[in-house]
Amino acid sequence: MGRPATFVRLAGCNLRCEGCDTPIDRWEEMQSEAVLKEIVGDRVVITGGEPTLQMDELLGLISLLHEAEKEIHIETNGLQPIPEGILKMIDCIVVSPKQGSDIDLDYWSAHKNVHLKFVIGPAPWCWPPGILREIVPSLPRERVWIMAFGVGPELKGSRGAWDLAMRLGCNYSDRLHIRVGGR
Repeated sequence: MGRPATFVRLAGCNLRCEGCDTPIDRWEEMQSEAVLKEIVGDRVVITGGEPTLQMDELLGLISLLHEAEKEIHIETNGLQPIPEGILKMIDCIVVSPKQGSDIDLDYWSAHKNVHLKFVIGPAPWCWPPGILREIVPSLPRERVWIMAFGVGPELKGSRGAWDLAMRLGCNYSDRLHIRVGGR
């Protein structure tokens, strides 16, 4: 969202979506204490791949970051629940469900620190606007975000994502890391 943060990308994903902006062939194994030493600033975003695939390590890292008084954000596809005690340590959870996945939107939307991010676009896992027009009104719209699919800086579907978000009364999410950094 344009605020400085250290990104911690965990390897592996259970979905491997076409167009993912995370390289899956490069990773380095690190202990949580070593990760903490690499953190710059007070805000940390844990993302993937899919962070919950390494649940034991994830829970240890979150506990360590919480003890160090870091602002903790996590991005997940939402297919694996995070234990309630750990959920309370996380400042912001972005759940990006993929169309066709078996996600419990009621579970996630019940938590005030959870934001739901729906990607629209041509990939098979993206959400068609028609389905979002049906499900978004039953969700907490102040915590729902619509984002365009894309891995190139032009993000051709941005206007459509913006228009849909405005029609649904929810938020638009840009892909600043792609616009500025290319990936």
